[in-house]
Amino acid sequence: MAGMQTAIGFEFPAADWLDPFDVDEPRTQWFYVNDDKLSRAWIAPADGNASDALGDGYHSGVFTNPRSCLYVLEKAAIVLGGSVVREWTPTASATPPVEKTCGQHNGRFYVHPQAQQHLRIHDGVSYPTYAEALAAPAPEGLTVVARVLDGTSMW
Repeated sequence: MAGMQTAIGFEFPAADWLDPFDVDEPRTQWFYVNDDKLSRAWIAPADGNASDALGDGYHSGVFTNPRSCLYVLEKAAIVLGGSVVREWTPTASATPPVEKTCGQHNGRFYVHPQAQQHLRIHDGVSYPTYAEALAAPAPEGLTVVARVLDGTSMW
């Protein structure tokens, strides 16, 4: 699906990466969000361990704002005009939410249009289930539906 370029805020990972809006890769993908900006996506690990991915991102030196949260999200679907273009099988259960921390959003679904530069996790609109996220009003253009697997403070 050619068209708009995704606003990638972090060119990480450096190798074996995908655009978070890619629909050709059949394997489930994960990506980071930090400071409301997306990273590149990568193939989710077979063990589905989001905590390891979160640690890798934390120690990467790429996400440098010490007063921010780092999140790992799992791509659930790409939607166009309210119709699902592609869905992916979940690989992991989200870490249980922890109130009043960066992990309070764990398990929540977000709907993010490719045309929008920022994905606001902390104060953005989220949905408790995949079905509710799919039923949300459809923005124009390609949209990713993604679930927060884990979040940590960069403090």
